[in-house]
Amino acid sequence: MSEQLALKNINIILTIIFGLVIFTPLILSILQKDKATSQIEKRNLAPLPQLPKNISELIAFPSKFNTYYADHFGLRELFTKAYFKISNKLNGKSSSDDVTIGKDGWMFLGSIKPGYTGYGDPMGDVTNINLYSDEELKEFAQSLTKIKNWLHKQNIEYVYIIAPNKHTIYFDKLPDYISKKNKYSAVEQLTSYLKTHTDITIIDIKEALFKAKKAQQLYYKTDTHWNYYGANIAQFEIMKVIEQKFPGKISAILHPSNQFTISKRSGGDLALFANITNLSEDDPRPIFADNCSKGDILTTKNDVKPFSTTCSNKQLNALIFRDSYFVALQPYFSRKFKKATFISERINIQSLKKYITIEKPNIVIDEIIERTHPYLPEKVDLP
Repeated sequence: MSEQLALKNINIILTIIFGLVIFTPLILSILQKDKATSQIEKRNLAPLPQLPKNISELIAFPSKFNTYYADHFGLRELFTKAYFKISNKLNGKSSSDDVTIGKDGWMFLGSIKPGYTGYGDPMGDVTNINLYSDEELKEFAQSLTKIKNWLHKQNIEYVYIIAPNKHTIYFDKLPDYISKKNKYSAVEQLTSYLKTHTDITIIDIKEALFKAKKAQQLYYKTDTHWNYYGANIAQFEIMKVIEQKFPGKISAILHPSNQFTISKRSGGDLALFANITNLSEDDPRPIFADNCSKGDILTTKNDVKPFSTTCSNKQLNALIFRDSYFVALQPYFSRKFKKATFISERINIQSLKKYITIEKPNIVIDEIIERTHPYLPEKVDLP
């Protein structure tokens, strides 16, 4: 009898547990406030459908409500997060088409999935699929030459800078199934063409980064961008060219590794895209002995609005058209120029004319990330 009672109690307990498992999500979905977006999936969730007012709305209501409940049942975010974590570990793949998981914990923006064109298609860039035509190279060179010549008439120097994709510098960390389809990339096409057919100063930082990566990690594993070690190499290469244009007025200095502090940072934008949490990696930060007025306040922000930094003991003014890769360069550049004005835009004639009048720069720096290529600048109409 005692065995039958024990068996009965076990069945009751199992029934209660089963009921809790089944009904807890339903109960929580009723009690909790609906969320508008999923922080895990980074998308908008289906809203609660209104009660039907006619036959067509009545027919559509069950489907709409099912979609709503699928997005809002209790513990959904917890289950989704667990699924992504398990899927990433088992498959070695990202839960997002925008991220490719490479070797040794390295993450890369983009995908080789057929039809993928997001974020400038950096995988198409690194496999050398996205290329310029001869006519496009000619048109590109003509546009930049007009800008350069127009600035030269006003005694303003112009340099064009390409910030390499992480994929280019750390190709060895990409999955083995990713391979080159052509011998050269769009950036290599463009660099070669501009050097052969124009006198535009184009700064390609790639070779210096290849050499330096043997000693230091130059890009974040979980982020799209280079770290401050990589930015240090980049600024040194850029400053060497600018120093040649303005001898005695600016100096190129490569900061030694002992002038950096190392802290930890959480996972970067790629980890966020891939829904992979609880990651951290080293975050080197340069130590500067000198301080410039306003320089330490505005030197590391990624602001879409134009802003300037000043360093009163310097001699030159710079107007910088830039993207997010320049954020890590800002602490270096803000201390090299009497005034550095940062414009978060691709260079265009309207802004160029406006800010040259206001800022009176000695040099215009035009920086753009590799994955933007192949692109064509706007058609230039300058005297």
